[in-house]
Amino acid sequence: MMSTKKIAPWKKEVIGKIEKNLQTYKVVAAANLDKVRSSQIHEVRRKLRGQVQFLVAKNTLVKNAAKEAKKKDLDKFTEKLLGSKILLFSNVAPHSLVLLLDKNKVRVPAKAGDVATGEIIIPAGNTGLAPGPVISEFGEAKVPTKIESGSIWVAKDTVVARKGNVISPKLASVLSKLGLKPVELGMSLVAAYDNGAILGEEDLRLNLEEFRTNIRHAASMAFNLAINSSYILPETAPHILGKAYREALSLAIGSEYPAEEALPQIIRNAYVAMLGLSAKVGSAASSDSAKPQKTKSEEKVEKKEKT
Repeated sequence: MMSTKKIAPWKKEVIGKIEKNLQTYKVVAAANLDKVRSSQIHEVRRKLRGQVQFLVAKNTLVKNAAKEAKKKDLDKFTEKLLGSKILLFSNVAPHSLVLLLDKNKVRVPAKAGDVATGEIIIPAGNTGLAPGPVISEFGEAKVPTKIESGSIWVAKDTVVARKGNVISPKLASVLSKLGLKPVELGMSLVAAYDNGAILGEEDLRLNLEEFRTNIRHAASMAFNLAINSSYILPETAPHILGKAYREALSLAIGSEYPAEEALPQIIRNAYVAMLGLSAKVGSAASSDSAKPQKTKSEEKVEKKEKT
């Protein structure tokens, strides 16, 4: 007889909850829990309440729930769940969910070893800290200070880290004592399921600046094509008419057709041509007069040589 393994009640409850969410929401996505702080999860959960449901569960339980849900290719999504993950259930499209998470990043205190997500500035002013050993920490962080009214003051706004810099233990300590939250964190989706479509981490990456550049380029190409093909639209009509006017004017000037708009330029062109011809005639006449005149005896010699 084969032994059957009982499923613990709490596991059944979790599987049931996951299955219900899979049936309720069109989209389920997964984000890494590595280096994600609990304070960050709570803050994002609060900001997105009503739009996204968050759930942390073991991958094996998620896979069991996916089998019960019986949705198309859901098992292919669960295959991507490796390591610690947090599930996000929503009716928001995956890429819109990425943008939503990016807009709702949270600021957290810096820890030693964190990488600065942007420029970190300690502002000038009263720190509220009493003079003591902490002054040496400010010194190591290269923050100028002074003692005034029994407390430490930062002498001027000071950049203590730039984007990409690793935050040292001393700097993290100073920032913590000042109550600053200089590190911006957000969740990064690694996989998503949307009505049978499976999206991986590469599919979920958004480069908005590249999209904007491509859209601007496409709009410019379409605009030029519409003008060159004389396709009339409210946006292209003024440019097409302007181009037609310029081409007609150029043709009238080139053929010396005495239209009212072309006549001034035709006269100018004729005047410039006349000046050029006059200069050439004058130059030729000067060249002829500069040649030395031959004597009669020289002319006779030339005639004899020819004969």
